[in-house]
Amino acid sequence: MRIEELIVLQADGLLSVPFHHRLTVLTGLAGASRTELIETLHRAMNGTDGATELRYRDELGRPLLVRRTGGRRRVSASQRGGAGDLPLPGPADLPRLTQIKAADLGFRPALGGGIDAPSVPQLIERLIGWMGRARNAGGRGQGSLAVLDEPLIGLTSNGTWDLLDAVDRLADMVQVVYLTEDRVVEAWAEQAARSDRVAVNAVASLAR
Repeated sequence: MRIEELIVLQADGLLSVPFHHRLTVLTGLAGASRTELIETLHRAMNGTDGATELRYRDELGRPLLVRRTGGRRRVSASQRGGAGDLPLPGPADLPRLTQIKAADLGFRPALGGGIDAPSVPQLIERLIGWMGRARNAGGRGQGSLAVLDEPLIGLTSNGTWDLLDAVDRLADMVQVVYLTEDRVVEAWAEQAARSDRVAVNAVASLAR
């Protein structure tokens, strides 16, 4: 299952957030904006928000659209003939989201201020574990979308790049969205985006 686009109706028009099939880095998002985007994405996946639409491809590669119209969740083919004669997915088949924060990877507030960060090998091991969970966390054991919510804090620039290289490799296992306002992450993403393996997009704050 791969998420392709989140469409949000805002006061000043439509906001379109496209997603790469492997790894998307969304930049410029402060804490409150990251939380709002995650909550909006979750509602869109479940078809509980009349102001959002979510385009995705299911396990069979069919382009589908989930939205809420007339007070009901509706799933339909997003392209004519896209569903063919196959039944459209039910609630158990809709996309799911696995959120991963710094605390999930073992970052903790340090005595006297600052952050206690695990070693890079420990972080890579924990990332592998979380990505493995996300791969089977969707309905009927399907893959979910792994959303990394600014998970790397208190690391050196070199340590952050090493972890991001690991995230890039793990995106072969499960689709990843990385939300950040960290300039080190943004610099890595800008370089990685020169390939077709990673996309980087700046997202303005949601104005609902």
